[in-house]
Amino acid sequence: MKTTLQIFMIIGIALLAALTASCDSTSTEPSAPVDTTSFRFSNVQTDSIVKWLYVSLDSMKIVDPSSSAWDVRLPYIYCCGRTKSIPIQLNSGTNGRGNVTGAVVSGRFETVSKIPSGVVLRTDDTTRPVVPLAVLGPDAFFIYDIASHTLRPSPDKTLIVRSRGGQLFKFSVTSIYKDAESNPTLDTPIGYYHFRIAKLTN
Repeated sequence: MKTTLQIFMIIGIALLAALTASCDSTSTEPSAPVDTTSFRFSNVQTDSIVKWLYVSLDSMKIVDPSSSAWDVRLPYIYCCGRTKSIPIQLNSGTNGRGNVTGAVVSGRFETVSKIPSGVVLRTDDTTRPVVPLAVLGPDAFFIYDIASHTLRPSPDKTLIVRSRGGQLFKFSVTSIYKDAESNPTLDTPIGYYHFRIAKLTN
């Protein structure tokens, strides 16, 4: 028959074991996975001096204007209705020293998972840009709203890019207005880029 001292010792050991288990820093409890395949940028600006916003898809970061390690660049957007087109450019051809290729495809960002059949990625050129400058018509990457005199990214167009590092990405601008105003007017602050990047598997 156990003595009272022995019983208290057993209880104490059990409590110590439970406390140690609850504080164990080597717990095998799974942590939330970190998504390194996609990224979203909001309210990103460039200015009238730099003129461009340089984006590295491989690192999913905005890089210094003096760096050659960029894949896509977005232009400074003038206020007050002066902007009629947005020449998004790739680092290749007449626009840069890189080997970046791309194509605009029909399809929402969420549903594009590969290069559609028949689509060929090509280098960029100021005389024949990968991203169309037209803001009217079925090929427009940005659509001009005649009623409000504003520009909106087409939700049905996605830019596919093969980066300097040889990886495939999809790229989409979701707004160019401050805080992604859903119903912008000519008075809404412009030049605030909201865009998405995601890796493709092929």
